[in-house]
Amino acid sequence: MISNIAGVVVLYNPEADVFDNISTYYNSLDKLYVVDNSEVPSEKLLLKLKKSFSKVEYHHLENNQGIAKALNVAASRAFEEGFDWLLTMDQDSQASEGMVPTLLEVCAKIPKERIGIIAPKYILETDSSELDQNNIQEVDVVITSGNLLNMCAFKEVGPFREDFFIDYVDHEYCLRLKLSNYKVIKNNKVILYHKLGESKSHSFLGYQVNASHHNFLRRYYITRNRLAVLKEFKSRFPQYYRNESTNNIRELVKIILFEKNKVSKVKSVVQGYKDFYSNKFGKYNG
Repeated sequence: MISNIAGVVVLYNPEADVFDNISTYYNSLDKLYVVDNSEVPSEKLLLKLKKSFSKVEYHHLENNQGIAKALNVAASRAFEEGFDWLLTMDQDSQASEGMVPTLLEVCAKIPKERIGIIAPKYILETDSSELDQNNIQEVDVVITSGNLLNMCAFKEVGPFREDFFIDYVDHEYCLRLKLSNYKVIKNNKVILYHKLGESKSHSFLGYQVNASHHNFLRRYYITRNRLAVLKEFKSRFPQYYRNESTNNIRELVKIILFEKNKVSKVKSVVQGYKDFYSNKFGKYNG
């Protein structure tokens, strides 16, 4: 069941713990594509990669071209080389023991031909309602890290949207998969240990409130790309539209109440709106 699986880890100026992270899922793969978005690649890192992992194919994109470009490079190579699945991992994510084969247990209950993505449960999630007796849950969207992407679905649905550059690349792709009648499945039986930037918990009026503390650049991409996804999929996914529209407002309030560099972040939100309405996408150039 676990044969014919490739993986990709996308790098951007990674920390030393990236090797420990890779080792948590490497042995479940037949090949690992390492796609490096760092402007200047680390020779030390590359030497250690080659020494530590024999099934690695390294790609340096020469400059930061975004998560979508990196995923497309790996997915295209995986499809060309005849792999059935592609595990997509962030550099700071760790797999729990047996994550990949446990994810694939879904295929015993749902025909592989109708599955677009199989995702784990993320350790950051705390809502117990995510768990059910069967452990399998069909959802609208999942984040990129820890996913098994069906290569047949990739062939049909096409590449990730590179003009988004980073944020909402995952949401847009999941919704596109669902419009092509592929299922996005969470297997809550398996855990991915995932970091979420500088997320912090704050006390407010007796409640604990989580704020992401994304930097101003991420805040720009989140705003611009979220608006594009909402516009594209509003009529087909009304509940998703309502949830994300609410999140748009909540996150702005959290920036004002809890986060540092409020002015630059609010300006980035405004710029995100402007560029969305001007249909200006791609990498932000200031």
